[in-house]
Amino acid sequence: MALSLPGLRPKQQFIYTFLFTILQLLCRCLVLTDRNRYYHISALCMRERIHPLHKKVDGAVITSKSEDNLDCTITFQTDTILQRFMLRFEKLALDCDDHLYIYDGAHAIGNHKADLSCRSTRTEVGTIFTQGSFLTLKYITDPYSKSENGFRLIITAFKEAPVHCRDHKCLNTFCISRDLSCDGINHCGDNSDETSHASCTGISSIRRYLTAKS
Repeated sequence: MALSLPGLRPKQQFIYTFLFTILQLLCRCLVLTDRNRYYHISALCMRERIHPLHKKVDGAVITSKSEDNLDCTITFQTDTILQRFMLRFEKLALDCDDHLYIYDGAHAIGNHKADLSCRSTRTEVGTIFTQGSFLTLKYITDPYSKSENGFRLIITAFKEAPVHCRDHKCLNTFCISRDLSCDGINHCGDNSDETSHASCTGISSIRRYLTAKS
């Protein structure tokens, strides 16, 4: 897309066109899909206040540990409309005055899919699936969080059979990004992305270390 500004000299026109092109590239980068990212909830909340955009992810690990006075909303989006999200907690230990609301959509409005607090356990919550390609989390904490409070949430974008899978096909027939296999995180839900089924080898341990540090 060319930028035309009447009344400018050729040199000025070139500078404005160059800056406009750079801006376009930056905007495209903002909507690129993150393959598998590790996020701390407080950092995500800070980023969302500054730059509230839907974050496209193939997979994400979100951790929380004894945050005080949080009240933020974060929205994730799958790469395509053919995908939806699977959520699994590896840790869930919230304070009774803390709430993690899960919404099946792009906004924290209407009926929530889950309201998690101190009475919620990993076993009770189990695996949560969205119906569409958007997921919104709203996290509220009080000023007196204990050191043991928090959660570790695994989010995975997936397709279901009979959709043709060009990436990694889990044993449970879910189709996930190939970049999520052999990274030490159970994205399939049946752990088949971390076994010989996914052709994981000894080099996977190096990749897991590098991924955790990124």
